[in-house]
Amino acid sequence: MELYHGTKQVISAINLEKCRKRTDFGRGFYLTGKVGTAQNWAVRRASISGIPTIMRYMISDGLHALPGKRITTPDIEWLEFICLNRRNNPPHSESNEPRHGYHWVSGPIADDKVVDVVAEYIKGKITAEEAIKRTKALPQTYQFSLHTQEALSFVDDVYVDYRQLKDGRWSHTWIRRK
Repeated sequence: MELYHGTKQVISAINLEKCRKRTDFGRGFYLTGKVGTAQNWAVRRASISGIPTIMRYMISDGLHALPGKRITTPDIEWLEFICLNRRNNPPHSESNEPRHGYHWVSGPIADDKVVDVVAEYIKGKITAEEAIKRTKALPQTYQFSLHTQEALSFVDDVYVDYRQLKDGRWSHTWIRRK
């Protein structure tokens, strides 16, 4: 499976400890199947510093043998899972991340309103139905996150390619990371 990661620099090795906390599916390494989505992520990550960079990874299909979670539609299960992972101090849950026992998670990508809408929902200001309606899943996009070292063992870390945005244009060729 070929997946892409948008970042602000060439990544020499994936380090889960450097991944952000309180994200949609919890602390993990996030990828997508769409180059355009990875490009958008890269531009956002590099908006303050760095060079927008897309990393291309090959993931072994054997990964799916590990316990994982696949969310197919933006529904109440999706909303509650995002809330679990984005809460500052989740009830009945470890404060460590990730806050679930899955090696990998895949599901719809929420639009940029997710942070504010989830906060309103958690505070009880809006219903689940309203939160789902206001938190639009981006059409035909999904995110795939890896949360454990065991999951990362299915990433081919030898043949990793990248390309960067320079002078307002993405390079057309992929460069093999050394």
